[in-house]
Amino acid sequence: MQRGDLSSTMMAVHHDLESQFFAHQTALLDRDYPRAALALSDYRRDLFAHAADEERLVLPRYKDLGGDDTDAPVRLFTGEHDKMRAFVDEFVRRVEELRQKPDDARLLELFDREATFKNLVLHHDLRERNMLYPYLADRIAPAEQSAMLAARGLR
Repeated sequence: MQRGDLSSTMMAVHHDLESQFFAHQTALLDRDYPRAALALSDYRRDLFAHAADEERLVLPRYKDLGGDDTDAPVRLFTGEHDKMRAFVDEFVRRVEELRQKPDDARLLELFDREATFKNLVLHHDLRERNMLYPYLADRIAPAEQSAMLAARGLR
């Protein structure tokens, strides 16, 4: 295993999530609220599972290796995960309201909220890409990286 395999695998999930959210927003642009809700439901499921995997497998190991002594302690990552979960749950509610009663003003409000969310996700992604996963890759042997991925079902 080369340096970064844990990083590459986990960051690929971020790319997939970005594509799912794009599908949701495309459906919103089309005012296809059932399709937007379905895409958002898939996104929610996969985002929440990924955050849970990181919290169960990755962040405890990061903490054990001194991650809390960096500029990106575990509480920063888990706090961002909590904020992302809250945003997505809000979006589920808002899309359901739009399904029940379409309204362009509320649709624009939703896009504004989603822009704020996307900014949070961008910063979170950069923090993981530039800090969390490189930090772990420098401190975890390839065999342990493989075991972490296997525990998540990725290898």
